[in-house]
Amino acid sequence: MELRGRVALVTGGGSGLGQATARRLAAEGMRVCVVDIDREAATAVAEEVDGLAVAADVSDSTQVDAAFAACIERLGAVDLAHLNTGLMGPPDMGTVTDEQYARIRGVNLDSLVFGVRATLQAIRGRTDGRRGGTIVATSSMAGIEPYPAGPLYTMTKFGIVGFVRALAPALADEGITTHAICPGLCDTPMIAEETKAAFTQAGVDLIAPEQVADAVVLAATSGPELSGTCWAVHPTGAVAHEFADAPGPHKIVMQRR
Repeated sequence: MELRGRVALVTGGGSGLGQATARRLAAEGMRVCVVDIDREAATAVAEEVDGLAVAADVSDSTQVDAAFAACIERLGAVDLAHLNTGLMGPPDMGTVTDEQYARIRGVNLDSLVFGVRATLQAIRGRTDGRRGGTIVATSSMAGIEPYPAGPLYTMTKFGIVGFVRALAPALADEGITTHAICPGLCDTPMIAEETKAAFTQAGVDLIAPEQVADAVVLAATSGPELSGTCWAVHPTGAVAHEFADAPGPHKIVMQRR
């Protein structure tokens, strides 16, 4: 998709990966709606990129719909949705509470469902003759390989990868592409400073948020034949992850849409 002159909505845009992506998309010539639960953070980034700030809890469908409506009202459309939120769950499944489970599911998975639905409604409701658009969801390397210290986080990130891959063929005829961004360890507030120091001492390079933003642009500007790709992001760059095929008679059903 050509980015210049188009409109992007970025959730979790007030800090970390979302902030870096909002900056990068603006540099690519997009008008950006920055959505974050922290109104001050969203406003600061929006002012920096000359965009629109919207405060919303993306685990609440009503607030997600309102954020998209505000973006369409002020900026005219949503051409690219970068659905970017993540919450790490507790490591011990024997002590996790219903509230903890509901919160990580809401932030990591429900927000994606609500965001995709709102994006499709925005694209399908256009009256200017344009068709198509792009959905880029933030997953994780924990969506490709299990992360034992975060079983709930792993479950939700695997869910994002599966959802994005299933959507791609279903939306192809509408010119809508979908991608998952799967970064490894990133230098964001999600990782405590002492943990970052330990990684550095062990010789583990953290991924800069700007590298993830590069991957979002790579995904958004790739051809339709790459829709459904999960981009593994390493300190050396982003590559399209290749999934092993599971041949069998189920393929007849699984490939229908």
